[in-house]
Amino acid sequence: MFIQFIKKVKNTVQSHKDYSNATGHSLLHVVSNKGLFGEYLSNFSLNSVQGTSRTLYNIYLPKRNGKPTEIDLVFIHETGIYVIESKNYSAWIYGNGDHKDWTQVFPNGKKYSFYNPIKQNETHIRALQHVLPNIPTKAYTNLVVFSERCELKEIHYIQPQTHVLKRPALRKLIEKLTAKNKKIFTPAEVIKIYTDLKKYAITDAATIEQHKQDVAQYKK
Repeated sequence: MFIQFIKKVKNTVQSHKDYSNATGHSLLHVVSNKGLFGEYLSNFSLNSVQGTSRTLYNIYLPKRNGKPTEIDLVFIHETGIYVIESKNYSAWIYGNGDHKDWTQVFPNGKKYSFYNPIKQNETHIRALQHVLPNIPTKAYTNLVVFSERCELKEIHYIQPQTHVLKRPALRKLIEKLTAKNKKIFTPAEVIKIYTDLKKYAITDAATIEQHKQDVAQYKK
């Protein structure tokens, strides 16, 4: 039991170092930012997955129209590429895979709409396909991960290779998928994909500002 505890502590420390090195964010900055903290917690869910893997955070890829799109987390594994859109929302969530917008409902009755995260992540996957043209479509899995603070009330019409879940269930789902899916990449290919994508994690201020403007424009 003590040895297992020590291993868990070491893994936790290493996980934070890996995340901090990859993103440049300190632990203090992460825990004070809801969005970053959600991605950070998702990172822990991927640590125990067996097999060769690499993880990338907050990468900005060019879409076909040239504008950048931000991907929260990409988990590259021998069994495929798992693209994670993290939503750190609370309250009740209602959604339909075919609809443009989903709804967030608070206990006081107030409702807010937000862009369908499945479609949002489909845009991310298309951007990945654009920069990785030799990777087959079947390699990608669309994962929309909500905060444990929300309740997924009614989520309908979810397409194959798409999952909508709360963060506490992420680890078990990833372990299940990687155990069930056939290996389609060699360890060397996993590293190659990671290397090809890593350059998009180092972005300039102009790229980030352009992305913020695009998001703001959509919300108008």
